[in-house]
Amino acid sequence: MISVDERVLADFENRLDPAYPEKSGIQPTILGYGEISSSFCIDQMPDIAFKRMPPFPGRDAAEEYRRIVDIYCRHLKEDCGVRVLHHTTHRIENRFGEQIVYVAQPRLEAETIGNIRLKQKDSHYMAEMVARVADRILAVGSKNRDGSGLSIGIDGQISNWCFPGESFPLEEPLYFDITTPLLRIDDAEQLDIRIFLKSTPPVLVWLVKWKFLKEVLDRYHDTRQVLMDLAANFHKEGRPEMIDEAIALINERIKRLALEPPIAPLTRSEVDSYYKNDAFIWTLFLQLRKADRFIRTRMLRRRYNFILPGKIER
Repeated sequence: MISVDERVLADFENRLDPAYPEKSGIQPTILGYGEISSSFCIDQMPDIAFKRMPPFPGRDAAEEYRRIVDIYCRHLKEDCGVRVLHHTTHRIENRFGEQIVYVAQPRLEAETIGNIRLKQKDSHYMAEMVARVADRILAVGSKNRDGSGLSIGIDGQISNWCFPGESFPLEEPLYFDITTPLLRIDDAEQLDIRIFLKSTPPVLVWLVKWKFLKEVLDRYHDTRQVLMDLAANFHKEGRPEMIDEAIALINERIKRLALEPPIAPLTRSEVDSYYKNDAFIWTLFLQLRKADRFIRTRMLRRRYNFILPGKIER
């Protein structure tokens, strides 16, 4: 369990410069960069990791987001057997009258997070990690095929999982990437997708909404693409020499489960091509967001309300 002091959190929010967090009245310590946002902690609550969501259009929208996060985590746990890291959500109305939601989770030991494990461990350990994660991804895929009309999306990248302990066989990993609750009922997205468009440069909103957003959201509901993303991101994590073995492990898991309709085995050429395209999309998107931040803050002298990731190695 975690205990968040909401008075301290509100003080942090009201003294925060989202465009340049290092210039804030209370400076956060960045723990990690995602494609969309950053996780961080603050000195007053060093054992808690926070993510700050973009401003919501009103209190009802913020409360609905909190509800969807809870439902999403419950379905992952109860329907798919995924161990989900405990979380709390906190709605704050800041001094600008904006509705801000913070997602709080226990701060994890850095060396237990999947991408750090991957860089430090051998291929035997990697095989155990991939097997555990692939099994959970396939369990989500099985749920999505049960005819209930419920579809659960998941970002299976190794950096979204915690692997506690050192002994074999490994414990079931903990999934902690819950701030984008990817949940559909009868093909209707339960999350208000406008949250993805908040930090998009205005001139690109139409393009992102028309092309980029649907493609990105769809792939998290496609079991094969989630598995491909798992293998492809070994490039990003600096272990490309392990990709062939990871692909073989994933394909063995696919064959063993024998889902209907069947999932085609992954190939190395597909995985490499997938990563090249994915890296291009996210790199371009981040560059455009940083350019928009510069224009708004330095040229127009306006408030920029999003904490952007720093440099992401690829």
